[in-house]
Amino acid sequence: MSELNVISSNGVVRLQFNRPSVLNALSPDLLNAIIDTCTNVGKDDSIRVVLLEGSGKHFSAGADLPAFHKDLISNPQATADLGRRATEAIAALPQIAVAAIRGHCVGGALVLAAACDVRIAADDSRYFIPELDAGIPLAWGGMAHMVRLVGESLAADLVLTCRRFDADDAIRSGFVSQVVAADKFDDAVTELTRTIASKPGLALRISKQQLIAIRNGNFDARNDAGALLSSLQDAEARQASDDYIASRLS
Repeated sequence: MSELNVISSNGVVRLQFNRPSVLNALSPDLLNAIIDTCTNVGKDDSIRVVLLEGSGKHFSAGADLPAFHKDLISNPQATADLGRRATEAIAALPQIAVAAIRGHCVGGALVLAAACDVRIAADDSRYFIPELDAGIPLAWGGMAHMVRLVGESLAADLVLTCRRFDADDAIRSGFVSQVVAADKFDDAVTELTRTIASKPGLALRISKQQLIAIRNGNFDARNDAGALLSSLQDAEARQASDDYIASRLS
């Protein structure tokens, strides 16, 4: 059984962590599958949205420490770096990446979600970063992502205390953009991804390039004029513009 289900439909690819018996804990094999899949997905211009989710009731309980300890013996450096590579593979996707978080979202799983562009959460979602309690620092680039999303003071608090927080805390802090009742969550995720995927492909890719540039500290607004002109020359974007104008005039 594959540890990562890949399901594609109507411009949306769902990457589903498929280890429900261990709350979708992230094994080295699963992280390798994420890296390989993101590499392949990134080359497919027909895909507009990549959705990360967990099978069953939970997003993920974080790193599978027993599995990692075994691999660390034989290949320590490469194994220790797998989480960073998976996180960066998600962050670098040219498509819009969405994390759909329900149930537990712990440690490394929280870092993977933070690497996405949009995070939507069920009201039963629960979070914490237990690395320091487990005797290790937060790795995988997680500190940088947390500071970017919630600010340095709160990021330091959450990492250093290892305290738990819930969906209400997550939306107040800006870690997620929406919280939805658990019984309506699947429909909300489908609607969100469908809405994003319906936008013109070139405009979506330019928007993602802008987000990546901002995160990397090399965004230059002088490039926006060229991006705008490129969109105006794109047939799909022109049709969207015509439809938008017609709807405003009707």
